[in-house]
Amino acid sequence: MLRSELRLNASLFVAQAAVSNHTGLIARTGLIMPAAPFGTPAWQLPALLSYLHRLHRREEDPSPELWRSHTERQTGPVPRPHIRYQADGLHDPDAVCVLDIQLGPRDQATGWPAADLAVIEQEEGACPFGRATRRHGAEAIAAYTAQELTAEHAALMDRARQHQDTYLVRLAHLAQRAAEWAEKIRAAAHADAVHVRADRPRARITR
Repeated sequence: MLRSELRLNASLFVAQAAVSNHTGLIARTGLIMPAAPFGTPAWQLPALLSYLHRLHRREEDPSPELWRSHTERQTGPVPRPHIRYQADGLHDPDAVCVLDIQLGPRDQATGWPAADLAVIEQEEGACPFGRATRRHGAEAIAAYTAQELTAEHAALMDRARQHQDTYLVRLAHLAQRAAEWAEKIRAAAHADAVHVRADRPRARITR
């Protein structure tokens, strides 16, 4: 980790991924950014979800290189983690939010890559971590992303009304649009799973 690129003792957001291939080999990669103001699940889960959607659309398997290039490429108004990180965020006292991601090859039936997510959050200065959320599969990750963005939209609108702040209103609308997009991805992943189940032959009933 290049600490010189961050303020000393800065609170960090960490996105770390372990990517396995068809042979079972695992490669790990980690990226960080300052936790404030966008290092939260609501603002950073869309990067993971768009990566899963990209792999599905292009029929590609995940790789550390693809993941790094995806998140290091700064697109849109919300910054993504881009500083290389060699430590383990789960044991870093400066990490207040960690996305611990497990990725594997695409399911040949649905076309979605294998994905497991653990989101570990702690209050600044608190130890141990205060909340851990786990989701399995692209559909569940998309649903969680939409949920977090919907909550962020509501919180921002409350703050905008309280402070009469147009910037917060713009951020709230951005969160709402992202939540609607995440829900579309969830619906697509669900439809793929339903289609696969419908195509599977029913097991014969034996007496």
